[in-house]
Amino acid sequence: MLEQIKDGLRRNKLKKFISLILSIALWFYVMGAQNPVIEDYYRVPITLKDSTPQYKAPFYDANTEARVVLSAPRSYFVDYNESDINAFIDISNYTEGEYDVKVEATYPKGFELVNIFPATVHVKIEPVIEKQMNLELIPSGSPMPGTLVTGIDSPQNVTVVGTRSATDNVNKVVGYVGIIGEADDFDLNVPLSAVDENGREVKNIRVVPSAVDVTVIIEPSVKKIVPVVANLTPPAGKEISSVKVEPETVQIEGTAADLDKITSISTVETKITDDADNYKAVLKVAPAGEHVTIYADEIAVTAELKSSADNTQN
Repeated sequence: MLEQIKDGLRRNKLKKFISLILSIALWFYVMGAQNPVIEDYYRVPITLKDSTPQYKAPFYDANTEARVVLSAPRSYFVDYNESDINAFIDISNYTEGEYDVKVEATYPKGFELVNIFPATVHVKIEPVIEKQMNLELIPSGSPMPGTLVTGIDSPQNVTVVGTRSATDNVNKVVGYVGIIGEADDFDLNVPLSAVDENGREVKNIRVVPSAVDVTVIIEPSVKKIVPVVANLTPPAGKEISSVKVEPETVQIEGTAADLDKITSISTVETKITDDADNYKAVLKVAPAGEHVTIYADEIAVTAELKSSADNTQN
């Protein structure tokens, strides 16, 4: 019996070898048909990889997306984490200048990169600099009626850090101090922003510190009625013989210490250029102090003029 089995194995070796090869090929075909290699694409944002703190790339479109095409057996696309697919540009080996930097990608093990678009991103790399800026704190809202804000204590200067072009675009650093219905002194932590000359926040800028502790000083206010004086300068050869203002008095509000020093409110200084004998105008009120409120914006002024020679003859 054993000899018969051996004899059977020795016969038709070629046919048996071919059958084995065909069986293996069929196995791979069936497995491939069940789990074929396929391609798929993903749109992911292109991030900036930067390990050089002395340089930054402010001029690249942070909203640019990359189209990353990957291939893998179908089963791989079922069980993977899409957050593991990333696109980036690496400027760690670049210095100041403009470059077309290659877009690279990371993806899960078992996948292969077929294509990535765009292939490069244009960047302009600038040095990072620091600049000291004045801090402007802007009150927002009003304290309780009968009180007023007389001071906000805080650091005078802060530092902005960013690319050269970004820091050049910074006009000032501001913080908005919320004062709504407060009646007494209080402390507040105020976030800071770097803004341009139009008041828009400047991107790619870090403010150091990012927030400051401030003390808001609130004092009781008093009101007072004072007369209005027209601050007029007559033209050459003329003098003012009489002046009438409307209203003749206005109400002002401030601290008792400030109002004790004020005996009248004047219009803005105005030089009369008309050579006529009668002068009429509506003039703005001149400020009376940083913490003094004047409850009038404009004053109607009527003046009578005469020549200086007439006054001499009289």
